[in-house]
Amino acid sequence: MRWLAVVLALCATQAQALSCLKPDVVRTYKEVDASPDRWGAAVGRLDFDESQLPEAPQSDPNAAPPETPVRAQLVGKTLDSDGFTKPFQGNVTLMVQCYGPWCAQPQSGQEYLVFLKREPNRHVAFADPCGTRLFANPSREDLDRITTCFRNGPCAEQGLP
Repeated sequence: MRWLAVVLALCATQAQALSCLKPDVVRTYKEVDASPDRWGAAVGRLDFDESQLPEAPQSDPNAAPPETPVRAQLVGKTLDSDGFTKPFQGNVTLMVQCYGPWCAQPQSGQEYLVFLKREPNRHVAFADPCGTRLFANPSREDLDRITTCFRNGPCAEQGLP
């Protein structure tokens, strides 16, 4: 009987879904703005080889790599005091993250609002399974909210109780 309890506990662990706080562009903006690291924001088309995205191994779903760097190209505009107006075209390291068996699955060729960490000689974009640093098809409202924050205007998060 004890073995049945162990088997059921293991099955329940694998069946649990990843629980994430609903992503919000302003919450992310505030987090990166408070960071000691240098960050920027850009909106544009992100292209990369999707075959390079990590997947959790069938034999051990929790053995997915925590981070997988993927070479990407971003063409769009970066945020400045006038909004998303400054042209940007360049290589980006897309750091695809896995939390246990859950891996981010960004799509190449899609438009994203990207928070870029500026490191020596490279820009790094993070894609996590909760979608907190890479926002697909951002709305005009979300881009305006970020611009308002950048200009030191009202910077209210959405979706918090």
